[in-house]
Amino acid sequence: MIKNLIIWSVFSQILFAQMKTDKPVSEILCGKNSSANRWLGANSTLTEDQNKIDIIFYDLDLAIDFDVEKIAGSLKMLGSVLPNEQINNFEIDFSDIMIVDSVILYGEPVSYTHTNNLISIPASHLDNNSGYDFDIIIYYHGTPPECGFGSFVFDQHDNQNHVWTLSEPYGARCWWPCKDDPSDKADSIYIAITVPGDQIVASNGLLHSVETLGHGKKRYEWRERYPIPTYLVSLAIYPYTFWSDEYISANGDTLPLDFYVYPENYDISRPNFLLIKDMLEVFSDRFGEYPFIEEKYGHANFGWGGGMEHQTITSLGGHSEWLIAHELGHSWWGNKITCANFGHIWLNEGFARFSEALWEEERYGYDRYKEYWSDHTYYGAGTIFVENPNNISSIFNTGLSYNKAGWVVHMLRGVLGDSLFFNVLRSYSSNDSLAYSSATTQDFQNICESHSGMDLDFFFSQWIYGEGYPRYSISWNRNEMNELIVNIQQIQSGQYFFMPIDIQVILSEDTLNYVVENDGQYTSYNLGYIGPNSFNIRLDPDNWILKEVEYLTIGSELPGPRQLKLFPPYPNPFNSGTNISFFIPDYMGQDEVKINIFDLRGRLVSSIWSGRPLIGHNMFNWNAENKPSGVYIIELATQDKKLIQKLQLIK
Repeated sequence: MIKNLIIWSVFSQILFAQMKTDKPVSEILCGKNSSANRWLGANSTLTEDQNKIDIIFYDLDLAIDFDVEKIAGSLKMLGSVLPNEQINNFEIDFSDIMIVDSVILYGEPVSYTHTNNLISIPASHLDNNSGYDFDIIIYYHGTPPECGFGSFVFDQHDNQNHVWTLSEPYGARCWWPCKDDPSDKADSIYIAITVPGDQIVASNGLLHSVETLGHGKKRYEWRERYPIPTYLVSLAIYPYTFWSDEYISANGDTLPLDFYVYPENYDISRPNFLLIKDMLEVFSDRFGEYPFIEEKYGHANFGWGGGMEHQTITSLGGHSEWLIAHELGHSWWGNKITCANFGHIWLNEGFARFSEALWEEERYGYDRYKEYWSDHTYYGAGTIFVENPNNISSIFNTGLSYNKAGWVVHMLRGVLGDSLFFNVLRSYSSNDSLAYSSATTQDFQNICESHSGMDLDFFFSQWIYGEGYPRYSISWNRNEMNELIVNIQQIQSGQYFFMPIDIQVILSEDTLNYVVENDGQYTSYNLGYIGPNSFNIRLDPDNWILKEVEYLTIGSELPGPRQLKLFPPYPNPFNSGTNISFFIPDYMGQDEVKINIFDLRGRLVSSIWSGRPLIGHNMFNWNAENKPSGVYIIELATQDKKLIQKLQLIK
């Protein structure tokens, strides 16, 4: 029998009011992290004038010359200056390595400059009234430089010409002029590519036409009519083997599933590609309908070692089902709703990591879901929020932006419960202001709070903007009324975490489940009457919290062995008073214990305790108002053991 109870703290002394893919996760980003030391290749910061414009439409028309590895063509863009704004220059991101032939505004050539990876057109060429529309065509040519993770790559595969792109985070500007920032999505983009007749072009949206030209050329025209950021625009060009399937949604809509694979990959990739229909069914049920249901979902092989979630046409260097699930998850988290800037990349990658785990749960069971998170822990330093979004290795930090960020989504599921959690995800995905647009962490937090009625600032502050994780030290005993007393102490350095914690009490013929609110360094809970029988305890048995646990009590009813423990003082550094806590195991109940404070020269400063303390947790306050500033040593001494902690007094 399982009993579920919510227990709030009855005594609280608060002292502070690898993804399973074809390659190891360290080698792929879902391969992006493997080249984190490459040159970023572009300035990621929008200029003041760029922040005042809104791009509505792009029309990209390129011819690709494989022999000399050059591209030539044009980019047309439509847009406007935001209402009540004025600009000095119309500025467009574009690599200085590329050559601009001319700029046409309203059908007429205009003067411009092309320096510092910006095309700048003086505002004097434009209508100076705010809120106006603009129509610009840029003609250009050149060999795209290698930016970030490649950007635009002339490649060879099996001795045949191959072109592929991977523009995240700021590499689109290295091969086509654009406002290269995830916060500004064009409503649509047309992409026309002229290539040798043996090549096949896969790109975003729907294939509008394939035109046979003279001189052995073909012109492919793709049209993406859903809003799209620049880094998700994709080209994958090769003499692919093509095959297709289809998915029927719950609403009866038919979604084409297109696959562009290297010929030798057809047989090995097909079994996992056939799982996509099941993945779509699972994710559509949990997240909302596939966001690009009126177009397609496709995959194209490319020369990168992992995957990239290009909108409606994922690029893949492997075919594992977890990689496929990760990139499909991005259709909701990253593509439909894009991080407003790469400081919030966890909204893309953490949710895609969670999508892998969700697929694991749905296909293989809940135990595998729990195992997944055990395999993807991260206990390192750093914040999930990327404080420097110009640093490519910080953006695509596997431990923080992927694993720990995925854990945050998993932990939020634990805090909210399944029904509310998935309702929040569906509401987030369909939010009128965020869907097919961009979001910040605060936007997502607002959705969570509005649907749950909870103040979740504690959760996002500590997990997204804070560092570390809780390290719990837990002990328990039975009082004279056979009530269970559980003591939880957070022993990590740095911040203390406020989290609901599941406590499972295992009896010989029963299991009791409790939830306690843990909100400080040391908290004691009376869980009520449990009787005289033996028992055991497990903290967070289903692994809902990224943590480490140290059990000071092993087994049941004050059994041994347990260990002597001197905890870090808190606060530390301190101004006038600090708390010193320690744990005495039952087998030391008759031992003499001394706790003294020494300065760094070994001189005795204060005697805190001398005698036989209580078995279990003990705590004393040291008042140092009359002591000078400096570093001191706490010493806990028994007949055969000494433990020390360092503390600093600051006045």
